[in-house]
Amino acid sequence: MRLFAFGSNGSGQLGIGHEEDVSTPTQCLFEQTETSQGPQMTTIQNTNLADESEIITIAAGGNHTLLLTTSGSIYAAGCNADGRCGPHRTTKKLKEHESDKNGNILRFRRMIISDAASDTEILKFKHVSATWEGTIAVASVPRSSNNVDHGDTPNTEDRVFVFGSSPKGELGLGQNTTAPVPGTCISSFPPTDLRIIALASGMAHSAAVLSNGDVYGWGAARKGQLGRENRDDKIAYSPVRIRVPFFAEAVACGREFTVVSGRGRFVVLGDRGNRWGILNIPESLSLRAGDDGDLGGYGEHLQDDGQEDCGGCRGTIPYGYTGIAASWHGVYVHAAPGLGRVEPSTSNEALSTASRSDAQTNPDSGFVGGSIVAWGRNDRGQLPPPDLPTPAKLAVGSEHALALLQDGRVAAFGWGEHGNCGPDTDSQGNVSGTYNVASLPEAVGADGKVVGVGAGCATSWMIVT
Repeated sequence: MRLFAFGSNGSGQLGIGHEEDVSTPTQCLFEQTETSQGPQMTTIQNTNLADESEIITIAAGGNHTLLLTTSGSIYAAGCNADGRCGPHRTTKKLKEHESDKNGNILRFRRMIISDAASDTEILKFKHVSATWEGTIAVASVPRSSNNVDHGDTPNTEDRVFVFGSSPKGELGLGQNTTAPVPGTCISSFPPTDLRIIALASGMAHSAAVLSNGDVYGWGAARKGQLGRENRDDKIAYSPVRIRVPFFAEAVACGREFTVVSGRGRFVVLGDRGNRWGILNIPESLSLRAGDDGDLGGYGEHLQDDGQEDCGGCRGTIPYGYTGIAASWHGVYVHAAPGLGRVEPSTSNEALSTASRSDAQTNPDSGFVGGSIVAWGRNDRGQLPPPDLPTPAKLAVGSEHALALLQDGRVAAFGWGEHGNCGPDTDSQGNVSGTYNVASLPEAVGADGKVVGVGAGCATSWMIVT
């Protein structure tokens, strides 16, 4: 498996060996660490991952990138001045040649943590996400001595390790915490005997879904991204409960909003000022009479099940879907082929047609593009263009998106000033109302097949076999 990247690279966050932006897919480089009985050996591997595992998560901060593989390994590249790329092993000689004077990591390195509480070395992780200046990683570790095994209690527990900077509490370590040692653990989280099943981060906040369906978040809260009940505190320096009126299963974070979903229901938590129309849930996904014990309105707040209003706008998804993604200012619901294609209502047909002509002047409009229902900011073409073919996979970045089409091509659209949508953009750096096709280098050969895509903060990624 190989990884190709293009876009913003000022801190080496593409992991391609230098710090220049690129507008065509360029192969990422990996450092492979091998330990033997003798001195530690470190080599450069620039063709694929060190093992046969697959990349399942690409998490991008402002200037750093994390890769999580099926084997549990995390690889990191980019700015590491504050330790946001985590601890790693390397030789002094290699470090001098492969990191610049600012400490940027120019090739992907494997993250390895020494956990003092469990007296273990952690090489395998379950989840990873990135804020603008930080990293959050979840691992299952042996239970600490103060949480011993009783009867049927599992002998491992999930723990949350954090790295980097925390100007707005985004590392969840408490209000008066100084710069943390990379790999510091969030205290007493998750609650005893609960696991973390989903994790996401925005620019300055994070949210985690637990195995009992509860949701917790930390970091910036002023815009309601952690729920109405936490908004007045402005910043949650430690994890707080986010109340949602259903059993949560997944979460996505925009810049200043959060989308929680589960069992065909979702809620968007964000600023009631609604500048980019994030709370304007399209009619095809809006709650209707009988859906939630109340009459649902377009972007209306609802209460049900005797629970307190969570301060968000809620909807349902009446078809099979792969998931909900979020850009900085948009929401994308993807119904992949084979899971049920969106059948737009009359009003949504009209909305989709209107979006062809006024997408620039009416950024709050939502529309059906292929098998994607998306709404929010569209002044740079961030929402799917009307002629986008049905995608097999979708990756949403800060202000752009990549779609892996059913024929194997990769489409890019949105804000592409750093080359993250390819070399061809308009005078403002946008790919708006249409899409570019990102092509692999000829050296990859006809046998190269794109099997996955990723998108970050003006960065784009193609996973190739």
